[in-house]
Amino acid sequence: MDENKNKIAGSQSASKVLALLKQVGFHHEKGVRLKELIELTGQDRSTAHRLLACLVDEGFVERAAPAKVYRLGIEAMQLGLVSAGMVPVVDRFRPVMKKIARQTGDTVFLIVRSGDYALCLHREEGAYPIKVFVVEPGTRRPLGTSSVGVGILAGLPDAEIVAIHARQAREYERRGMPLEKLRRIVRETRKNGFSGMTDFGPEGAGGVGCAFRLSSNSYAGISIAAISSRMPAQRKRELGTLLQQELQPFAWAPGLKK
Repeated sequence: MDENKNKIAGSQSASKVLALLKQVGFHHEKGVRLKELIELTGQDRSTAHRLLACLVDEGFVERAAPAKVYRLGIEAMQLGLVSAGMVPVVDRFRPVMKKIARQTGDTVFLIVRSGDYALCLHREEGAYPIKVFVVEPGTRRPLGTSSVGVGILAGLPDAEIVAIHARQAREYERRGMPLEKLRRIVRETRKNGFSGMTDFGPEGAGGVGCAFRLSSNSYAGISIAAISSRMPAQRKRELGTLLQQELQPFAWAPGLKK
Protein backbone atom coordinates (compact mmCIF):
# COMPACT_ATOMS: atom_id res chain seq x y z
CA MET A 1 0.00 0.00 0.00
CA ASP A 2 2.78 2.43 0.93
CA GLU A 3 4.54 1.69 -2.37
CA ASN A 4 1.37 2.48 -4.31
CA LYS A 5 0.94 5.71 -2.38
CA ASN A 6 4.52 6.71 -3.20
CA LYS A 7 3.90 6.01 -6.89
CA ILE A 8 0.78 8.15 -6.85
CA ALA A 9 2.57 10.97 -5.03
CA GLY A 10 5.47 10.80 -7.48
CA SER A 11 3.08 10.93 -10.43
CA GLN A 12 1.29 13.93 -8.96
CA SER A 13 4.59 15.76 -8.43
CA ALA A 14 5.62 15.07 -12.02
CA SER A 15 2.29 16.40 -13.26
CA LYS A 16 2.75 19.58 -11.26
CA VAL A 17 6.28 20.09 -12.63
CA LEU A 18 5.08 19.58 -16.19
CA ALA A 19 2.15 21.95 -15.67
CA LEU A 20 4.54 24.67 -14.55
CA LEU A 21 6.94 23.99 -17.41
CA LYS A 22 4.13 24.15 -19.98
CA GLN A 23 2.92 27.51 -18.68
CA VAL A 24 6.45 28.94 -18.66
CA GLY A 25 6.77 27.76 -22.25
CA PHE A 26 3.48 29.37 -23.28
CA HIS A 27 4.63 32.69 -21.78
CA HIS A 28 8.31 32.40 -22.73
CA GLU A 29 8.52 35.55 -24.86
CA LYS A 30 7.42 38.00 -22.15
CA GLY A 31 8.04 35.82 -19.12
CA VAL A 32 5.58 34.90 -16.39
CA ARG A 33 5.52 35.72 -12.68
CA LEU A 34 5.13 33.26 -9.82
CA LYS A 35 1.72 34.71 -8.93
CA GLU A 36 0.49 34.14 -12.47
CA LEU A 37 1.82 30.56 -12.51
CA ILE A 38 -0.01 29.82 -9.26
CA GLU A 39 -3.26 31.11 -10.75
CA LEU A 40 -2.76 29.21 -14.02
CA THR A 41 -1.87 25.87 -12.45
CA GLY A 42 -3.90 26.01 -9.25
CA GLN A 43 -0.86 25.07 -7.17
CA ASP A 44 -0.13 26.53 -3.76
CA ARG A 45 2.69 29.06 -3.50
CA SER A 46 5.18 26.93 -1.58
CA THR A 47 4.83 23.95 -3.94
CA ALA A 48 5.10 26.08 -7.09
CA HIS A 49 8.11 27.96 -5.72
CA ARG A 50 9.88 24.71 -4.73
CA LEU A 51 9.27 23.02 -8.09
CA LEU A 52 10.32 26.11 -10.04
CA ALA A 53 13.54 26.29 -8.02
CA CYS A 54 14.27 22.70 -9.07
CA LEU A 55 13.60 23.54 -12.75
CA VAL A 56 15.91 26.56 -12.48
CA ASP A 57 18.68 24.47 -10.89
CA GLU A 58 18.43 21.96 -13.74
CA GLY A 59 18.47 24.66 -16.43
CA PHE A 60 14.97 24.03 -17.81
CA VAL A 61 13.67 27.36 -16.50
CA GLU A 62 15.42 30.63 -15.74
CA ARG A 63 14.38 33.57 -13.60
CA ALA A 64 15.15 36.96 -15.12
CA ALA A 65 15.92 39.70 -12.60
CA PRO A 66 14.92 42.32 -11.60
CA ALA A 67 11.49 41.66 -13.16
CA LYS A 68 11.47 38.22 -11.50
CA VAL A 69 9.72 36.55 -14.40
CA TYR A 70 10.28 32.95 -15.47
CA ARG A 71 11.31 31.88 -18.97
CA LEU A 72 12.47 28.65 -20.57
CA GLY A 73 16.14 27.82 -19.96
CA ILE A 74 18.73 26.44 -22.32
CA GLU A 75 18.04 22.79 -21.40
CA ALA A 76 14.41 23.15 -22.46
CA MET A 77 15.56 24.74 -25.71
CA GLN A 78 17.96 21.87 -26.33
CA LEU A 79 15.12 19.36 -25.89
CA GLY A 80 12.99 21.35 -28.30
CA LEU A 81 15.71 21.25 -30.92
CA VAL A 82 16.19 17.51 -30.54
CA SER A 83 12.44 16.85 -30.73
CA ALA A 84 12.35 18.84 -33.97
CA GLY A 85 14.79 16.37 -35.52
CA MET A 86 17.88 18.53 -34.92
CA VAL A 87 21.06 17.39 -33.25
CA PRO A 88 22.14 19.20 -30.07
CA VAL A 89 23.32 22.74 -30.68
CA VAL A 90 27.03 22.29 -29.99
CA ASP A 91 27.30 19.16 -32.12
CA ARG A 92 25.47 20.88 -34.94
CA PHE A 93 27.74 23.93 -35.03
CA ARG A 94 31.10 22.40 -34.08
CA PRO A 95 32.13 21.67 -37.72
CA VAL A 96 31.51 25.21 -38.95
CA MET A 97 33.19 26.63 -35.83
CA LYS A 98 36.29 24.53 -36.49
CA LYS A 99 36.27 25.66 -40.12
CA ILE A 100 36.08 29.35 -39.15
CA ALA A 101 38.77 28.95 -36.48
CA ARG A 102 41.02 27.25 -39.02
CA GLN A 103 40.44 29.93 -41.67
CA THR A 104 40.88 32.93 -39.37
CA GLY A 105 43.35 31.61 -36.81
CA ASP A 106 41.28 33.24 -34.06
CA THR A 107 38.96 32.08 -31.27
CA VAL A 108 35.38 31.24 -32.22
CA PHE A 109 32.43 31.20 -29.80
CA LEU A 110 28.94 29.70 -30.02
CA ILE A 111 26.33 31.82 -28.23
CA VAL A 112 22.59 31.31 -27.67
CA ARG A 113 19.92 33.53 -26.19
CA SER A 114 18.92 32.65 -22.66
CA GLY A 115 16.21 35.11 -21.59
CA ASP A 116 17.80 38.54 -21.24
CA TYR A 117 21.28 37.03 -21.56
CA ALA A 118 23.68 35.64 -24.13
CA LEU A 119 24.94 32.24 -23.00
CA CYS A 120 28.25 30.84 -24.28
CA LEU A 121 27.91 27.15 -25.14
CA HIS A 122 31.20 26.29 -26.82
CA ARG A 123 34.59 27.63 -27.95
CA GLU A 124 37.02 26.63 -30.70
CA GLU A 125 40.60 27.92 -30.75
CA GLY A 126 42.45 29.00 -33.88
CA ALA A 127 46.17 28.63 -34.54
CA TYR A 128 47.21 32.21 -33.76
CA PRO A 129 49.53 32.04 -30.72
CA ILE A 130 47.88 34.84 -28.74
CA LYS A 131 44.47 33.57 -27.64
CA VAL A 132 41.56 35.76 -26.64
CA PHE A 133 39.00 34.21 -24.27
CA VAL A 134 36.53 37.04 -23.74
CA VAL A 135 33.99 34.61 -22.27
CA GLU A 136 34.08 31.06 -20.93
CA PRO A 137 31.61 28.33 -21.97
CA GLY A 138 28.76 28.24 -19.48
CA THR A 139 28.90 31.95 -18.63
CA ARG A 140 26.28 34.55 -19.47
CA ARG A 141 26.34 38.23 -20.37
CA PRO A 142 23.44 40.64 -20.77
CA LEU A 143 22.25 40.87 -24.37
CA GLY A 144 23.94 43.82 -26.04
CA THR A 145 27.26 43.56 -24.21
CA SER A 146 28.84 41.14 -26.69
CA SER A 147 28.91 40.96 -30.48
CA VAL A 148 26.44 38.07 -30.74
CA GLY A 149 24.31 39.57 -27.97
CA VAL A 150 23.96 42.77 -30.00
CA GLY A 151 23.14 40.70 -33.08
CA ILE A 152 20.36 38.94 -31.18
CA LEU A 153 18.91 42.27 -30.06
CA ALA A 154 19.04 43.52 -33.65
CA GLY A 155 16.55 40.81 -34.57
CA LEU A 156 14.08 41.83 -31.85
CA PRO A 157 11.42 44.58 -31.92
CA ASP A 158 12.54 47.94 -30.50
CA ALA A 159 9.97 47.73 -27.71
CA GLU A 160 11.44 44.44 -26.52
CA ILE A 161 14.95 45.91 -26.53
CA VAL A 162 13.74 48.76 -24.31
CA ALA A 163 12.05 46.28 -21.95
CA ILE A 164 15.19 44.11 -21.70
CA HIS A 165 17.34 47.15 -20.94
CA ALA A 166 14.90 48.25 -18.24
CA ARG A 167 14.85 44.80 -16.63
CA GLN A 168 18.65 44.62 -16.56
CA ALA A 169 19.30 48.33 -15.95
CA ARG A 170 21.82 47.72 -13.18
CA GLU A 171 23.89 45.33 -15.32
CA TYR A 172 23.90 47.69 -18.30
CA GLU A 173 24.86 50.63 -16.12
CA ARG A 174 27.76 48.66 -14.65
CA ARG A 175 28.99 47.84 -18.15
CA GLY A 176 28.66 51.41 -19.43
CA MET A 177 25.80 50.68 -21.80
CA PRO A 178 23.04 53.32 -21.54
CA LEU A 179 19.93 52.72 -23.64
CA GLU A 180 20.76 55.28 -26.32
CA LYS A 181 24.20 53.76 -26.87
CA LEU A 182 22.66 50.30 -27.12
CA ARG A 183 20.11 51.55 -29.64
CA ARG A 184 22.86 53.10 -31.76
CA ILE A 185 24.86 49.85 -31.81
CA VAL A 186 21.73 47.90 -32.72
CA ARG A 187 21.01 50.27 -35.62
CA GLU A 188 24.55 49.79 -36.94
CA THR A 189 24.21 46.02 -36.63
CA ARG A 190 20.93 45.97 -38.54
CA LYS A 191 22.56 48.03 -41.29
CA ASN A 192 25.70 45.88 -41.56
CA GLY A 193 24.21 42.45 -40.91
CA PHE A 194 26.82 41.73 -38.24
CA SER A 195 28.14 43.31 -35.05
CA GLY A 196 31.62 44.44 -34.08
CA MET A 197 32.39 44.98 -30.39
CA THR A 198 35.43 45.82 -28.28
CA ASP A 199 36.29 44.17 -24.95
CA PHE A 200 38.97 45.90 -22.95
CA GLY A 201 41.07 43.23 -21.31
CA PRO A 202 44.79 43.39 -20.49
CA GLU A 203 45.69 44.06 -24.14
CA GLY A 204 42.27 44.98 -25.48
CA ALA A 205 40.32 42.66 -27.75
CA GLY A 206 37.94 42.99 -30.65
CA GLY A 207 35.11 40.75 -31.75
CA VAL A 208 32.78 40.25 -34.68
CA GLY A 209 29.51 38.35 -34.34
CA CYS A 210 26.56 37.26 -36.43
CA ALA A 211 23.25 36.12 -34.94
CA PHE A 212 20.23 34.41 -36.43
CA ARG A 213 17.01 32.67 -35.50
CA LEU A 214 17.59 29.05 -34.60
CA SER A 215 13.86 28.33 -34.39
CA SER A 216 10.66 30.34 -34.14
CA ASN A 217 11.48 31.54 -30.61
CA SER A 218 15.20 30.90 -30.12
CA TYR A 219 18.31 32.72 -31.26
CA ALA A 220 21.95 31.73 -31.68
CA GLY A 221 25.09 33.20 -33.14
CA ILE A 222 28.81 32.77 -33.66
CA SER A 223 31.51 35.31 -32.90
CA ILE A 224 35.22 35.63 -33.65
CA ALA A 225 37.51 37.29 -31.11
CA ALA A 226 41.16 38.38 -31.36
CA ILE A 227 43.55 40.94 -29.93
CA SER A 228 42.68 44.46 -31.07
CA SER A 229 45.68 44.71 -33.43
CA ARG A 230 44.13 41.86 -35.48
CA MET A 231 40.74 43.57 -35.65
CA PRO A 232 41.02 46.73 -37.80
CA ALA A 233 37.79 47.94 -39.41
CA GLN A 234 38.51 46.32 -42.78
CA ARG A 235 39.14 42.88 -41.25
CA LYS A 236 36.00 43.17 -39.15
CA ARG A 237 34.00 43.71 -42.32
CA GLU A 238 35.66 40.70 -43.95
CA LEU A 239 34.98 38.50 -40.93
CA GLY A 240 31.40 39.74 -40.73
CA THR A 241 30.85 38.76 -44.36
CA LEU A 242 32.44 35.36 -43.70
CA LEU A 243 30.12 34.71 -40.76
CA GLN A 244 27.05 35.71 -42.76
CA GLN A 245 27.98 33.32 -45.55
CA GLU A 246 28.77 30.41 -43.26
CA LEU A 247 25.73 30.80 -41.01
CA GLN A 248 23.05 31.59 -43.57
CA PRO A 249 22.22 27.89 -44.15
CA PHE A 250 21.49 27.45 -40.43
CA ALA A 251 18.99 30.31 -40.13
CA TRP A 252 15.38 29.38 -39.44
CA ALA A 253 12.64 30.79 -41.66
CA PRO A 254 8.84 30.39 -41.37
CA GLY A 255 7.58 27.50 -43.43
CA LEU A 256 10.98 25.84 -43.74
CA LYS A 257 11.54 22.51 -42.00
CA LYS A 258 15.11 22.34 -40.68
